[in-house]
Amino acid sequence: AYTPGMEITGGSLGHGLGIAVGACLGLKRKQSDSFVYNLLSDGELNEGSTWEAAMSASHWKLDNLIAIIDVNNQQADGHSSEVLAFEPIVDRWQAFGWFTQRVDGNDITALVDAFDAARSHQRAQPRVIICDTKMGKGVDFLETREKTHFIRVDENEWDLALSNLKVGRTV
Repeated sequence: AYTPGMEITGGSLGHGLGIAVGACLGLKRKQSDSFVYNLLSDGELNEGSTWEAAMSASHWKLDNLIAIIDVNNQQADGHSSEVLAFEPIVDRWQAFGWFTQRVDGNDITALVDAFDAARSHQRAQPRVIICDTKMGKGVDFLETREKTHFIRVDENEWDLALSNLKVGRTV
């Protein structure tokens, strides 16, 4: 099924940002004021094509590009930081010429503020929001599960997960 506004899913890691750069260049050629949003995982920072796209976005001053990086330090092969170190992540993106913010990706207010700042940023440069997240936030056993990245929630765990999320909340 098609989700309006969702043009592609990146498939293999590292393809999404390059496609987003191409979309941004096309929008610039059409003189459109639309933004392109690209969601990346910290694991995609292992891919050379991601950094080629980051360099291209800066070169072409793609101020219509907002990348969002989910930094949860998990990927199929282990902890992202151990597979291939990506810190200091803010310094790296700034060195590539991007307007860079780092926020708690599980804090909705922080995310909204970061998106507002990215959209209103005045310099002609791409923007990135680095989001430190915890997988399964609010569900104790998922937050601490070593392989939350690709392990499904078992049928008997759904009720436990829902009760974790309802604790302290009023309807």
